[in-house]
Amino acid sequence: MLKIYGTLWAIIAALAVLLLVTENFTRITLVVFGFVTFGMIFMGMISVLPVMVTHPAPPPEPNAKPEKVKTEKGLFPAKSLATR
Repeated sequence: MLKIYGTLWAIIAALAVLLLVTENFTRITLVVFGFVTFGMIFMGMISVLPVMVTHPAPPPEPNAKPEKVKTEKGLFPAKSLATR
């Protein structure tokens, strides 16, 4: 996301400089650039938000051994087939 975001800012800045050099940067163009930069700033805040509200997973314990789960064989467990 950072590469795209930075590239978009570079394109917008280059376009603004080009319009300034060619003297085509009018007041209406300035308003349009204001809306575009507002949108870019908002997009930057939204792209950072998921990173700020999530937490990394806790590190695994170094000496933890996985527990072995006991499974019963057959279609039904033996206790369910017991009669009175």
